[in-house]
Amino acid sequence: MLEKANISMVYQEYYSMILMNIILGFIVSFFSTAFLYLLVPNSITALLLLIVTSIVPLLIGMVYLQLPNTKAKSRGKNIDRHLPYVANFINTMSVAGISPSEIFGTLSGIELYGEVQKEAKKITTEIELMGLDSITALKNAIAISPSRKFKDFLQGIVAVLQSGSELAPYFDRCVERYMYDDLDDRKKNLESLAIMAESFVTTVIAFPLFLVIILSIMGLTSGGISFDFLYIISLLILPMAYFGFYVMMKSGMGEEV
Repeated sequence: MLEKANISMVYQEYYSMILMNIILGFIVSFFSTAFLYLLVPNSITALLLLIVTSIVPLLIGMVYLQLPNTKAKSRGKNIDRHLPYVANFINTMSVAGISPSEIFGTLSGIELYGEVQKEAKKITTEIELMGLDSITALKNAIAISPSRKFKDFLQGIVAVLQSGSELAPYFDRCVERYMYDDLDDRKKNLESLAIMAESFVTTVIAFPLFLVIILSIMGLTSGGISFDFLYIISLLILPMAYFGFYVMMKSGMGEEV
């Protein structure tokens, strides 16, 4: 999973880093809350000392344990998003008679293709620096790739090379299929964005305005209203709603098209 997440650590080193950060988090949270308890010694600060020193190390451990899986999923999405155009690029070079090792060597120098470039760098490094043949390097890349589509794409290249067939027809089929899938994904993404935009306008723009108007009319007819509810909506509920939409956008529901 560390390799899929492109984290350049062995797992012993990574777990050692997690333990060190947990210890540091415990020390910092303990001394900061203990200092607060010494300044204001009461039951609330004592409870705060207990809760903070328990939760902070736990949160640090959970975040670092989930980080490789989260980063690997993010890299997989990035690879899938660029794969149709990478396949088209590889197909163009293959038609010109360029070998797979040279194709991935060229691809490793193009930053436009995001995480696919990093995967190509790994393949090129194993071929040029470690002296592996193209098939072995591709098989190693298949084992550590976070994207199922990219794995299938590389596996098809390996199968064609081992069978001695031409790569160009295989790349043509891949480009056609990936471009069709990419167009379909973009249409679905646009529909999700449209639904999200309508929900956003209704929830955090139109509804508060109507609520203020209704409360104002009720205040005029009933002789006055309490503004505490409006303060709660303005300072608590609306910011939480904006943050909720932001989280949905970042989680992939509103992924760029």
